[in-house]
Amino acid sequence: MTDSIFVPIDIPTLALVRGLMQLMLAGLLVYIAAGQEHGRGARLWAAGFMLNGTSLFLFSIRAEGAWQSVVAIGNHLSLGAASACFLLGFWAFGGQRARPWLAMLMIAIPAAGLLAWEIMWPNARMRVLTSAFGQVVFLLALQASLRQPPRQEIERIYRGLRVLVLVYAAILVWSYATVAGLLPTTPRMDLGYHRVQFSVASLLFMLSLSVACLALQFALLAARNEDLAMVDWLTGLLNRRGFFRAAGHADGWRSRADGMASVIVLDIDHFKRINDNHGHAAGDRVLQALGEQLHTLATPRDLVARMGGEEFCIAMPGARRAQAVARSEEILAHCRNLRVPLDDGRSIRFTVSAGICEVSPGQSLDDALIQADAAMYTAKREGRDRTVARAGMTHVEA
Repeated sequence: MTDSIFVPIDIPTLALVRGLMQLMLAGLLVYIAAGQEHGRGARLWAAGFMLNGTSLFLFSIRAEGAWQSVVAIGNHLSLGAASACFLLGFWAFGGQRARPWLAMLMIAIPAAGLLAWEIMWPNARMRVLTSAFGQVVFLLALQASLRQPPRQEIERIYRGLRVLVLVYAAILVWSYATVAGLLPTTPRMDLGYHRVQFSVASLLFMLSLSVACLALQFALLAARNEDLAMVDWLTGLLNRRGFFRAAGHADGWRSRADGMASVIVLDIDHFKRINDNHGHAAGDRVLQALGEQLHTLATPRDLVARMGGEEFCIAMPGARRAQAVARSEEILAHCRNLRVPLDDGRSIRFTVSAGICEVSPGQSLDDALIQADAAMYTAKREGRDRTVARAGMTHVEA
């Protein structure tokens, strides 16, 4: 079988077009990553596409004599460097531990092939097969780096990439096994048929990879923007929306503690007076100071939030009323002894009133917050700077 089912394609011209496309994609990734706090992965991907495009440009050059070796060396080394950049990019994007030795191996394999088969024992076929082996190692390493996405929101993209890498690896092995004469179909098929197949597959793979990289960057940006929408900008604690979302995770906020839980609602005493007498900047300092205290005293499983204005909340899975009262009193004591510095050199002090609800089995979080809020207002009426705890319809002053 010598006839190809494909329309004749000029492989060097196709390589040149692929190289131009990859340079444009690299520029787009650099633009997207510019100014982003977590854009290092995208910048490394951009470097990978740029180097891969450079490799294709060099492949499309028809050189003779000594320049032929120079072009071959540049082609193979830039391809290996591109693979190293892609791996480093996915490690950086996924927050995985970088493996410099593996990234260097991507360059070392084609470098060894060039030393052996271009300089010492010139053999173009073996040189190409050595670089192809390096690409197989790269695809296996890339597949391994895609096993664990950094966020649940991008699991679907990672899953699609894993399939894409496996399909392309199979095509690469099939194509270069033909070049090596290892397949039974080799004597019956023209090498041009495989070159066209592989060139088209490489084009589709790199296009798909670039689209996936762009999608990953946009998905991560959207997820982090959503995170910011769940956090109070002033205190760094959860806001009301983030609090209820976090409470709804893991099959409910009490499921981690066999249904036992307590809720504390806290409100800064005479907060309007602080704003009126010292200004809103001083009020912000007080809110930040309380937020820092709540964050410092919280346990890892607690949910701590600023619910709005000067009102804060702590949900304590697994905590009985006595534990919540002890935590509340600790917070109140810290606030009494805290001096909040102002810009003019003065400092102010503040107190907090707290209400607690020990959540009964089957009671909703909304209802528990209503009960704790009512207990907090009881603490306000009874003199402020105190804790009132509720359990069902009864309450006890701490």
